[in-house]
Amino acid sequence: MINTEYTINATEKAEKNFENIKESIKGLYEVLSIIGNEDDIYFQAGEDNIVGLYQNFVELLTNDYGLRQLVKNLKKSKLELNITLDELVVE
Repeated sequence: MINTEYTINATEKAEKNFENIKESIKGLYEVLSIIGNEDDIYFQAGEDNIVGLYQNFVELLTNDYGLRQLVKNLKKSKLELNITLDELVVE
């Protein structure tokens, strides 16, 4: 039998994570827009990366089987989850 409270909490947490990621992507784009100039090569590179991040995120979420396999590989430590941003390590 499935623990209904657990599945409801897990689903709510996943939905909250999803909304937070969307807001972070929007926030990054807004910051880039404030500090950048559309003619600036760094602005263009940042914009391309944010758009690519969003597109890959959406494709990942809509690839049900692939996403399940990815999660299994993460759990088995076959893939590295850490992202190093200069001296900051995000886990």
